[in-house]
Amino acid sequence: MILDRLRRSSQALNQEEIGFEDQATQMSKYILDTDTCIYWLNGNQRIENKILKAGLENVFITIITECELYYGAYKSKKVKKNLAVIDELRSKVKTLHSSAEVAPHYGSIKVMLERKGMPLDDADLLIACITLSTEGTLVSNNNSHFTRIPGLELENWLTTM
Repeated sequence: MILDRLRRSSQALNQEEIGFEDQATQMSKYILDTDTCIYWLNGNQRIENKILKAGLENVFITIITECELYYGAYKSKKVKKNLAVIDELRSKVKTLHSSAEVAPHYGSIKVMLERKGMPLDDADLLIACITLSTEGTLVSNNNSHFTRIPGLELENWLTTM
């Protein structure tokens, strides 16, 4: 069922993108936080619609989200099924890795948050720093975590149409 959803998203995108190659380069880059990715894989129609509207070529996950998804798959009772879902996801959505800009963002933001008494766990901070370094928009339902980070573009596709 989840694999079918990923295939339908990809097919819908292929049908919609004919003749619109130039528009894709002007679109925003959306980076799905792990929670949003899981909502999508579990069939949340609002997330699905936003992904289709954005275009799969403009939707990414970070290596941190990929790691968290693998952790969840291996921890689950349906390991093989969940690993197959991740493989299908990876064939449809590009994974962003670290770059030279991530570490300076990470260090300065982590210190700033600690000094304010508002620490953020390392995985979330790395997802945010990768998003900042790629000038993307982070899509997450964890607004309380990420609104503390200056300059981070943030959207919640669960609550917006």
